Amino acid sequence: MRLFCIIALLLPALALAGPTEDLLGKLNGLRTLSGGFQQTVVGESGERTRDSAGTLEVARGNRFYWHTESPYEQLAVSDGQSVWVYDPDLEQVVVRPLTQDLSQTPALLFGGDPQAVSKAFSISEQSRSGQRVTYRLKPKGGDPLFDILDVTFEGETPRSMRLEDALGQKTIIDFRDLTLNGEPTPGRFHFEPPEGTDVIRQQ
Repeated sequence: MRLFCIIALLLPALALAGPTEDLLGKLNGLRTLSGGFQQTVVGESGERTRDSAGTLEVARGNRFYWHTESPYEQLAVSDGQSVWVYDPDLEQVVVRPLTQDLSQTPALLFGGDPQAVSKAFSISEQSRSGQRVTYRLKPKGGDPLFDILDVTFEGETPRSMRLEDALGQKTIIDFRDLTLNGEPTPGRFHFEPPEGTDVIRQQ
């Protein structure tokens, strides 16, 4: 009888859990994330202006590896303190401190502090169908990189991100073949410029 009473008391609290708590619960369960992505940029008039694809790996502690493989290669790597953006065609890498501003670095949604998400964004539920739910995040701070960020989960697995800026341009990222909470690849979040690379440091 006592167990039944405890469950009965918990049910109203669970029913009242809103989209913020729901999303933070999913993010808290993500320690690492790896797989592939397909990215599409759509102009304000609706035309597709750019497509790209590659692989990614993200880990708690603001660490990420984002490798665009086609149509042009580019690599972005963060060790949690700095970001390296490497362009092999130009033989150039730009190094700059990692901003903790989630509205400037949306990759930190999965690799940063989940509690920072509710401070940086207002969160609502955009749609829900079975196991698939889309949350809408709107930056609270000024001068954000985007006005709207929609992130879709299927169960506990992220499926896509959709960013829209003030001019109406949309960036759609679909995740593929994801592995959740695996062991990070050794050395993945550190970048050593190849010999002869021009290193540009920004503050």
